[in-house]
Amino acid sequence: MSHKHETWGWMLACDFFFAGMGAAMLLYAGIAELFMLNGNLSTLGLFAAPIFIAAGAGLLVLELGRPLQALRVFINPKAILTFGAWNMSIAIVAGLLLATSWVDVFPWFGIVGLRKVLAIICIISGFIVATYPGVLLARHKSRPFWNGPGMMVIFLTSSLLTGISAFIICGLISEASIIVYTVFPNLAAALCAFQLIVWVGYLWIKSTGTTEREANAVKRWTSGNFAGPFKYGFVLVGTIVPLILYLVPNAIFIEVAGFLAILGGLLMRNLVVYAGQDRTWLPGEEKYRAALPCGDEAFLKKVWTKQI
Repeated sequence: MSHKHETWGWMLACDFFFAGMGAAMLLYAGIAELFMLNGNLSTLGLFAAPIFIAAGAGLLVLELGRPLQALRVFINPKAILTFGAWNMSIAIVAGLLLATSWVDVFPWFGIVGLRKVLAIICIISGFIVATYPGVLLARHKSRPFWNGPGMMVIFLTSSLLTGISAFIICGLISEASIIVYTVFPNLAAALCAFQLIVWVGYLWIKSTGTTEREANAVKRWTSGNFAGPFKYGFVLVGTIVPLILYLVPNAIFIEVAGFLAILGGLLMRNLVVYAGQDRTWLPGEEKYRAALPCGDEAFLKKVWTKQI
């Protein structure tokens, strides 16, 4: 008998990463379309956004298992996974339509009214998808590090930062709007600073103002096995260094900052997902699980031998 699946792995973390980054890019693209004279921030970025979300959705299907039955996730209106799956699908379709509306080979090219409608859909669905991973984790009351509304702020902030960094990198590869080179670096620096503040506040609240189990979970991030990757990988290399580089008026520094911020977002999501290994057991659950057979016990082998 196999034990119940207790934790998620790197595929879910990468799903959160790609989906959040792509969703934030759609959010920025929709805002630009509504409020800029030329709403095309970057044609490459417009196409990359729904592709990133689709990549995240593919990883989610593989992580959940039974990919041939993946369509079942769309049929339970009460499940939060169903809510997320529908919004990811809407974001992918709206993002692709918005991106192709800027390419003259498509029949809907240049239809301004259509682009405005798609922009509104991209803003709404992009915001939901960018926030959704934090909502999903925050609802797990048995996972002391995840539980609470702070996780939603953490994931939304990281999505906004990685999304804006992705647009900046797209500007390095192909032509982009002047806003990508002028406004976005300053906004990205502000998001880096806010991300740092949010994480300091989150760890402080978890360690001082909540339960003992949450305080113990924080110790893995401050002095345990997560401390090195978190402090030096995410905080220093993925947040503080990009914050400084984004403020330097140099194209190379800004591009490097974009890459580091994206890598920091990927590392953070992996650490947060694996932090779910710490959980609060229900009364009697640990004792019950300990009594379950693993499948290779002598009495089970004896039974199967007699049947054969």
